[in-house]
Amino acid sequence: MQKNKSIVLGVTGGIAAYKAAELVRLLVKADIDVQVVMTEAACQFITPVTMQALSGKPVFKDMWDASIANGMPHIELSRSADAIVIAPASADFIAKLAHGRADDLLSTLCLARDCPLLVAPAMNKQMWENPATQRNIAQLNADNIGILGPDSGEQACGEIGLGRMLEAEDLLNLIQAHFQPKIFKGKKITHYSRCYAGDDRSSAGDYQFKFR
Repeated sequence: MQKNKSIVLGVTGGIAAYKAAELVRLLVKADIDVQVVMTEAACQFITPVTMQALSGKPVFKDMWDASIANGMPHIELSRSADAIVIAPASADFIAKLAHGRADDLLSTLCLARDCPLLVAPAMNKQMWENPATQRNIAQLNADNIGILGPDSGEQACGEIGLGRMLEAEDLLNLIQAHFQPKIFKGKKITHYSRCYAGDDRSSAGDYQFKFR
């Protein structure tokens, strides 16, 4: 019998954190084992209790968590994972990844990983379009980190444009696609995004996959 896939779901601070709860529910329903790790900022938007109830596992937030037998959660949590998924991935956290910073459990875990890393950006359209963010995204691509989205549409701030995190169902489909490399004939997927009709990017179509 094929072993169920296992992921670490990292949740960073942003209003899109509410979508992470639905993503956990869908992943569990799809028989994917989920271990949630949250940043301090993420806990301001959604509670660890919610994520624990949905995943059926304790949520980790602290790099010094004594419940990990060897005292090294940044090592231990990733070793049984088939992938780490960061959803939502804030502009700040993307910058951390791009520059190799490790100042909390989630960023340290990402740096110490031995499995694929996928990030789902979520931020205001100006933040997404900022040259600094685009440089950071380019660096993640160069580092073989998969980028899931972002999507275009109305944002929590009331503006409209690129920067919305993909919906939970879309992320589930892309995560499942990641676990089926035979579909892509061995090519490295470096970016997932929506295809849009017209310059206003308001009409979403199929997903576009970029390969290396």
